[in-house]
Amino acid sequence: MPADAKTRFPVEVERLLRTAGWFPGRTVDTAACSAAWAELELPGGPTAFVREFEGLTVEHPPFVDFNGVRHFDHTKFGVIGAVKRLAPSAHRKYCDLAGVDLHPVGQNRSHMTLMVGAGALFAGVDHYLFAHPGDLDEAVTRICEGTPPDLVGEWPL
Repeated sequence: MPADAKTRFPVEVERLLRTAGWFPGRTVDTAACSAAWAELELPGGPTAFVREFEGLTVEHPPFVDFNGVRHFDHTKFGVIGAVKRLAPSAHRKYCDLAGVDLHPVGQNRSHMTLMVGAGALFAGVDHYLFAHPGDLDEAVTRICEGTPPDLVGEWPL
């Protein structure tokens, strides 16, 4: 590849993804994911994204060194677990804040539920909704670089 050709992910991000088991062209079956989304009355879903990342747990910055051991943050891409841990009432409120249907796709160490909607990655926790700007590849890059998402909004308690 020419030196000026754009790669999909930065070198360090690709290294972290490959360590987690990702590789270009990775494909997993999404039938169980579609069934889980149906429990939330969500048609379709971001199956291309899920085929590629479902089942991966990516360790990434930020990290803490404690007693000579480095502890990384992590993001787990897992639709079924994300749907099970998400209250339907909270899901509806996240969708209202985002203005689009959101399909749960995973969870991070901060217990934020990761959700895809309209080609973007959102993260909900408690009564707050956040989003990673850009497309899904940019969101994955931000996650792997340890960049937190931006606040979209919240609902009153």
